[in-house]
Formats: sequence, structure tokens, C-alpha cells
Amino acid sequence: MTRIFLCLLLFVATALAGSCLFAADFAAWRGETLFFTCKNVNRGETIVDFKPTIEGLPKSFTARIGIARPVKFEREPNSGEFIVAWDKIEWDGGEAAFAPGAHRLVVCEIHIPKNVKSGVYKFKAGLKSHTLKVVDRVLPPPSEWKYYLDIWQHPWAVARWEACKPFSKEHYAAMRPLWEHLASAGQKVVTTTVTKLPWNHQCYDGYGTMIRHIKMNDGSWKFDYSVFDEYVEFCFDCGIGPDIACYSMVPWKYIVYAENEKGEEIKIEAKPGSKDFEDYWKPFLIDFSKHLKEKGWLGRTYISMDERSVEDMRAISAFVKKHAPELKISTAGNFDPSKYPELKIDNYCPVIDKVTTKFIANNVETRRNSGMLTTYYVCCVPRKPNTFMESQLEESFWCGFFPAAKNLDGFLRWAYNSWPYDPRNDASFGPFRAGDTFLVYPDNQHSCRFLELRNGIQAAEKFRILKESASKELRDEMDALSAEYDYFAARKEKADLKPLKERTLELVNRDTLK
Repeated sequence: MTRIFLCLLLFVATALAGSCLFAADFAAWRGETLFFTCKNVNRGETIVDFKPTIEGLPKSFTARIGIARPVKFEREPNSGEFIVAWDKIEWDGGEAAFAPGAHRLVVCEIHIPKNVKSGVYKFKAGLKSHTLKVVDRVLPPPSEWKYYLDIWQHPWAVARWEACKPFSKEHYAAMRPLWEHLASAGQKVVTTTVTKLPWNHQCYDGYGTMIRHIKMNDGSWKFDYSVFDEYVEFCFDCGIGPDIACYSMVPWKYIVYAENEKGEEIKIEAKPGSKDFEDYWKPFLIDFSKHLKEKGWLGRTYISMDERSVEDMRAISAFVKKHAPELKISTAGNFDPSKYPELKIDNYCPVIDKVTTKFIANNVETRRNSGMLTTYYVCCVPRKPNTFMESQLEESFWCGFFPAAKNLDGFLRWAYNSWPYDPRNDASFGPFRAGDTFLVYPDNQHSCRFLELRNGIQAAEKFRILKESASKELRDEMDALSAEYDYFAARKEKADLKPLKERTLELVNRDTLK
């Protein structure tokens, strides 16, 4: 009996010793940027003369505190029934922080220097005291992450909001903080357009073209790359890249645009395989490849397509490889590339419900060994997990971490800043679920959804780093955790993803890993 008691005592002591590693409220690696929310009061409570501050951290830490503001949106698209989400962040709060109820959800962002001493740090955020355990591991800067993040930028939405000429000095100045914010999550792709309206006009603001196609009177073509070059170099300077995605040789409804020598617009229906398609795209591909080679960008530029049929992909792939073989091809799609071995898709991105165990087994390692990428995406589907205004924040974390769990290379989301009329006050937009079209607000006001997505991406990168040198015991535990990232379980309406997030953070932030 005494032996049983001693065994139980030893078990409890061991468990408590293990939990002491996570006695802190938060844990992070050196070099990491941690985002978290904390409710200072319960719903309905108010505090007079409250302005949030963050205090107690060493001066070498970069920390800021703010308020999450409510943004209204339609519960269902076009329903007319409005609810709110506490999503739009105002850093420092301003004078409005004194308004009753304004302090309900306090948000904090802390960057831990890579050379800081590991250990536990105490600090106060708002009205509450917290502890942060800095783990003795270093997370590289976002530009060095292997996680392949591809969130599509929309320059014309910024130009509309700022009421300035696209690609003017004022436009670039307005884009810079937004684009640098995206780079903080490890964005690897510059979104460019090679013809007007590649997605028709599904967004509130239509996409223009960054390359002018000019049909000369003698039937020859000239191309003006000035905006394309300037924009790509700007994105690189913001920390976005090194890859360039060009949309699209197969725009929706197959409509492409050009201009004549007088500057008058020409509209052409260019279906793959047609004479108009070859007349429009062949001279462009040849000239574009030459231009990219001169710029040193040829090996990292993709001809990109969005949800095109296998027949279109066959035609485009063969056409590009014939006329511009050094250009790469990427697509977001709904088919299994292993069934079409003649297609060499350098970056293939299926929607999440296609990422089955069979799909992973048939594609991921084989493609990786051939130098190809396999990522995944969510968009207007699924309802859950996603990054909608209505989504739990844990869903954003889940979406960011999912590639690490399934051995994928990264994540794609179709809209970083495709804003509706005024997303600060109403996030609704037509048939799209609110939040589907943007992850950041105008004037570089951040969203809780994006910063929680970044938390998940950082956890995924730490998971990858740890797995490279993990013991068999740790690998088994990591595999068990990965199995819990089951899409069909997560999509259930009542699925609570918070415990899974906590277990993920517990694993990647342990002080001692065997």
C-alpha cells in the first residue's frame, strides 16, 4: 500500500514538475512576435478613465497594446441582419479608449529580441498581470521561414481608399505599411496582373493590369513593363517575395484586354487552343521571358491560374512550356495532380476538403522531391475552419498551423485587402461571407484574425524546426498532435479548437525537448 502511495506521489510530482514549465501565461521563442487578446472586464461592465498600457517588460522588447473595436457585418450574406465582431485593432487606443465599453477586449503584441536572455518575465497589460516564458530557442526572421504563405494583395483597393492615382508616390506610401505588415507573416509571393480583370469584377474594386499590351498597326506587339517592374521591386523592398505570381492567362470568361496605338481599349475572347489565344499570348510569353531574364526574376516567376479545369491546365501548361519553358506554373484547383502526370504544376494548391490522406500520400513527398510545392487554401468555403468575421480566433490559428500538421508547404488565401465600400464600419460584401475578402483594414488598422493566423504560422514554423532534429519519442508525439488536425472534425459547428491550439503551443514551446 505504501509503495502504491509513493508511486502516486511520484507521478503527481512529475506531472507538477512538467507543468511548471508552463506556469507562465504565455511562452515564446526568442525572435518571435507574440499576439494575444485579454478581456479586462466582463460584458456589461464599465470602468471610468481607463486607457490600456503595457508595463514591466525590458526595454529591449518591442511591445504595444491596443483595443479591439467592433465592426458590424451581415450574419448571412445579403440577409440584412447585422451582428458585430471585435476584430479591428486600434493600437494605443487613443482618446477613444476612455469611452464606456471600449476597453472590453485589450490586444497586445510583443516582439522578443533574438539575443534576449531566456527565462520568465512579468508584465502588466491593461488591468491584468501576466508572465511570459522566453524559451531558449531562436525563431528566424519571417523572410527565412520555409512556410510558403501566399495571400493575394490588391493595390487598386488601396488607390480607391486613398483617392490617389494607382502606382503614384502617394499610392506606394499608402501601401507600404500594409505590405510590410503582410511581410511580417512570411509572405512569399508578389501578386501581379498581366491582363486587366483576371477575376472579372468580383471584388468591389476591379484589378487593372500591370503590363500594357499594345497592338501596333502592323499587327506586331509592344509591351510596357514599367508598372510591373516598379511594383515588384517595391514589394521586395517591403519584405514580400521572392516569388512573383502573374494572373492570368486564363481569366474568368476568357476575356483579355489590349490597346491600339491610339490608346483605345481592345477586348478579346482568348480561349486556350484558339487562334486569338495564340496571337495574344505567344508574343507576350517570348518577350516577357526575355524581360524577366534581364531583371533576374525568370526562375521565380509563375504563370498563375485560379480554379481552372484540367483541360485548361493541360492547354496552358503545354503552351507555356513550348514558348517560355523557364516560366513556372501555379494554380489553385480541385483535382489530384497525381492523376495527370503530364502536367508539371510547380505550385499546386487544392481547397482544404481535397487535402485527404490519399491526396497527401500520392502527391506531397513526390512533388517535393521534384522541387515542386503543394499548399492548400480556404476561401468562401468551408464555413469552418476559416478566417471570417464570424470565425473563432482559434480557427485562424488552426488554418495557419494546418500545413505543418499535414506536411504541406504552406497556405493560400485569396484576399488580403479586397475591401468592400467601408470595411471599418461594415465588413459585408455581396454574396461573400464577411471577412472573406480582407484580413487588414484601411489605414493599416490590423485585424485580430490576421494576427492570430500569424501565430499559427509561427507555430507551424517552430514545429518544422523541431521535427528536423526530434527524437523518436518526440516524433511520435508530434505525429499524434498532427492527427488531431482533422478537417472533418474541425468543420463541425460545435467543434472547440481552443484546446487543440493550447496543446500545440505547449508542444512547440517546451523548454526541454528530448
